[in-house]
Amino acid sequence: LGAVGEVPGVRRVRFTTSHPRDFTPAIVKAIEDNPVLCNHVHLPVQSGSTAVLARMNRGYSRGEYLEKIDCIRSMNRAISITTDIIVGFPGETAADFEETLSLLEYAQYDSIFSFKYSPRPGTAALALDDPVPEEEKGRRLSALQARQRAIQEGRNQARIGERFEVLVDGRGREGQLAGRTSCNRVVNFPGDGTVSQGDYVWVRVTQAGPNSLIGELDPSLSSGANFPQNRGNHGN
Repeated sequence: LGAVGEVPGVRRVRFTTSHPRDFTPAIVKAIEDNPVLCNHVHLPVQSGSTAVLARMNRGYSRGEYLEKIDCIRSMNRAISITTDIIVGFPGETAADFEETLSLLEYAQYDSIFSFKYSPRPGTAALALDDPVPEEEKGRRLSALQARQRAIQEGRNQARIGERFEVLVDGRGREGQLAGRTSCNRVVNFPGDGTVSQGDYVWVRVTQAGPNSLIGELDPSLSSGANFPQNRGNHGN
């Protein structure tokens, strides 16, 4: 990570995924030390229950995973954390699922990818008994997504008024431009006729929903190559 971040001309490096058992404080330090490394870590937890994690053979406990979350949150930079979660894994009890919901509250993820467990050929999980009924898996997934939606709404609302450097990557809603911050938040904003895909621009957030931000170009800030991006709120 450190070496890639030092390559001349590289503006952003997004390190998206590490298996939690391999995620170490050295990775956190590399991100902290190099402003080119984006303010975003994808750390797939899969479940908030230690018992379920053991059946998944994930190689870490709930407590060990939360220690890694604490390590990321201890950084001076505000790092966005995203994750993957599976509900209804064989043997998952109502209490296990509640532990997953409580983990959402603790971790305060900026977004999640969530799925119902489904059997797949060639996996060890096929040998496990005590399947969760399909209807119950659907109920749990809906509850999980509703809880996460509320978390994202609150976290994004807190961004209103802040300014972010945005990499324009396409068109958004109603003819607006769309791009991503260093922390991988999607921002929609009207262009001024001079902005195109691939440009870096500064945008001030004026509105927020659970899945994206809405803003306006901020002409008072420049996105020149020497601007110290990813620092403080500007890189959030």
